[in-house]
Amino acid sequence: MIAIVTDSSVGYSTAEIADRGIVSVVPLNYNVGGKNFEEKASDKNGNFMPLIRGVPCKTAQPALNSFIQTFSSLVAKGCDIICIVLSSSLSGTYSSAKFAAGQVGGNIRVIDSRTIGAGMHLLVDEAVNLVKAGVAFDRAVEMLEALKSKIGVVFSVETLENLIAGGRLNTAKAKTTLNNRPVFELKAKILFKCNVRGARERLEEMIACIPENTRRIIVCRCGDGTDVSALTELLKARHPNVYIHQRVLGPVLSIHVGDGAFGVAYVTKNQ
Repeated sequence: MIAIVTDSSVGYSTAEIADRGIVSVVPLNYNVGGKNFEEKASDKNGNFMPLIRGVPCKTAQPALNSFIQTFSSLVAKGCDIICIVLSSSLSGTYSSAKFAAGQVGGNIRVIDSRTIGAGMHLLVDEAVNLVKAGVAFDRAVEMLEALKSKIGVVFSVETLENLIAGGRLNTAKAKTTLNNRPVFELKAKILFKCNVRGARERLEEMIACIPENTRRIIVCRCGDGTDVSALTELLKARHPNVYIHQRVLGPVLSIHVGDGAFGVAYVTKNQ
């Protein structure tokens, strides 16, 4: 049997984890005002937004022992393991999972997704589908490695403070002054695309980043109060045959992008 292991940035709910059946989720960690938390399934993190506003926050990769325990349990059950984790350019999670796999032994392949959040959601969903379809272990890994290049994320933020504080912003070009807002793409790491003046113009710029041959879209937002209705309607007009999923970011990603941030994850067709 092939088991899928991922990290909590995937954003699955308790029901989604149960529905997929073969997925184990290792928690990322975060610290708010000196108090430590584990990120849980999306429906189990409580009302965390008021907690993280205006308070010093940090995030951390999963504890090494979390991967070791998860891998050991699955290997003991006779499972082969495909572990898909957030981009190694943004976190030490990949290195931690690789080290844990070496400690445990067994047939474990760790995949650097080169994405995060909703992009991870798309990749892990594909992994689940491949396993359920009976695709052999090595072939599934090969297909997932190829699929990574077809997944993209474009997003924008209301403030740069969170990205700067988390050390994830490596450019001084991004601006949030007056009516300017930055547009970023995520391709292994965060890449600044441009600054855009005007709300409608920002949405148009983001949508222009999404290829015409896109086959699945997830709109994600930080905080329940962030309005993505206009973005969703524009996406529907541009991609009328693609179902658009909606997600709310968990605490770890919310700490890094800040209140009001929103974005789109997509995967293109195999062509």
